[in-house]
Amino acid sequence: MVKQYLTVFSVGPVQSFIASARKTEDLWSGSFILSHLVREAIKQLYKYGDKFSLLFPMITENEVNNPNKSNLHIASLPNRFTALLTGNSTEVTKMLKNTEAAVRHAFIHMYSQSIQLLFSDLPTKQKELLIETGKKQIESLIEIYWVIEPFEEEMEFNEIRERTESRLAAIKNDKQFIQIEQHGLTCSVCQEREALSAYPITESDSYGSMKKKLADTWNKRSQPFLQNKDNDEHARIKDNEFLCGVCTTKRLARDYFKRYYSYPTGFESFKSTIKISEPDHYYAILMIDGDNMGKWFSGAHIENYRDVSSRLATFSKETVPDIVGKSSKGMLIYAGGDDLLAFLPLNEVLDIAEKLRYSFSDDQKGLNHNATSSGGLIIAHEKASLKTLLNEARKLEGKAKDYKNKVSGEEKNALAIAVHTRSGEKSETVLPWNIGEAKTSQILKRIIHLLKNDLSDTFIYQFIESFYPLISVKDSSRKVDRSLIEAELSRLFKRSAKRKLSEEEVWNDVNNLVLLYDHVQSTMDFIYTLKILSFFKRKED
Repeated sequence: MVKQYLTVFSVGPVQSFIASARKTEDLWSGSFILSHLVREAIKQLYKYGDKFSLLFPMITENEVNNPNKSNLHIASLPNRFTALLTGNSTEVTKMLKNTEAAVRHAFIHMYSQSIQLLFSDLPTKQKELLIETGKKQIESLIEIYWVIEPFEEEMEFNEIRERTESRLAAIKNDKQFIQIEQHGLTCSVCQEREALSAYPITESDSYGSMKKKLADTWNKRSQPFLQNKDNDEHARIKDNEFLCGVCTTKRLARDYFKRYYSYPTGFESFKSTIKISEPDHYYAILMIDGDNMGKWFSGAHIENYRDVSSRLATFSKETVPDIVGKSSKGMLIYAGGDDLLAFLPLNEVLDIAEKLRYSFSDDQKGLNHNATSSGGLIIAHEKASLKTLLNEARKLEGKAKDYKNKVSGEEKNALAIAVHTRSGEKSETVLPWNIGEAKTSQILKRIIHLLKNDLSDTFIYQFIESFYPLISVKDSSRKVDRSLIEAELSRLFKRSAKRKLSEEEVWNDVNNLVLLYDHVQSTMDFIYTLKILSFFKRKED
């Protein structure tokens, strides 16, 4: 019997695949490869004509086959999609199995082409050994899950969708692992899989023998990938890097996609953290994710689902690239529906974060005027571990999602900010995007301006000295009485002013600081907020 089936199709893993990065290029390529594999899956299903109807994300057959080259380098597809398939259960299952096979083939093809490019002068047998090793690693890594659920027009769409999502989650919890024998040294980037060797490595090999085989292999890489002794900062693969099959595919991704999309001028080299951080030596990583997206997708009718998908497509494919693209040094890593990741210079990060957040609530550029999002923003030194910072940014995003405003009672809709200095000091706070009618980012920028122009450097340090003794180490969540904070801020404000300030000026600026205090979770968080603002002030100087 011919009927419709709702399907959710997922490609992964996401976090481990993306986060295994030593360079910004590794991070971008991990995101882009997943987006590309989802594109390949959708492209395969579009071949079935009117038997396939995509619900989320919204991307037409023409867009799949002829992507917009101006934003082609941006990973704009999430790692999963929802669709309707028409046919009996056997036909639909075959469609999805063919799609899964197409995705696996696409990944392995990327890897095989990468080896041909990277080791073009190696003998055929050695290249075949590299390809076979890497194929096993890719097959053990890639996770493709899909489920189908019968759907008829008279059924409540949301009920069917939730049942489908629940079944998919159950399948993911019952993972099947493919074990492969690995005897060699681990990959320099992910440190999870065996580094590729053109010479067989066995259990009897000594450490020195394995190291020599790896060095002999990777010293034979093609000329474009050899390290330039005069300028190794942007070396594609450095002499001390030995990569596994997965990380090799990521490192050569832009070379592959130049050929795949016949786009020779696209996919140029990516800015390093050193370039983004000029001249401060510090840069920002920003993650933002929509709040309560399950509720937005929970309408009883399929039309509601399609409308939300369409709005998110506009936000991720047009609005986000436009905002981040105007940054002097910023770099958008991915924008897939309601979530995004970007690297930004310090002098632009507060403005860009604000624009991204409020564009999400724009009826034309984003989802809806009632929609909110939460984000994690971490600022760190250019030499800090990229993998560590990404994990910290993700934790910050989670803390913003857990935020509850003690004044208004509102939840989420917040930005968690952290500064990690090179000396090892860490300051962290969570603030709502709005304080009353004002945008919190505007209040923060006003205070930074004050610290830079109207107040002496001692203002924050004296305030911290006054209140540290009142905060118990065992109870850092304590909040000192608001009146004490206000009185001390007023006293120090007048004392630290570089010029004569009117009573109105003092009241307005102290009021801004007290409003911040009202909306942080503890006095310690407020001290961290002041430290973060002081950091911004120093970097502006």
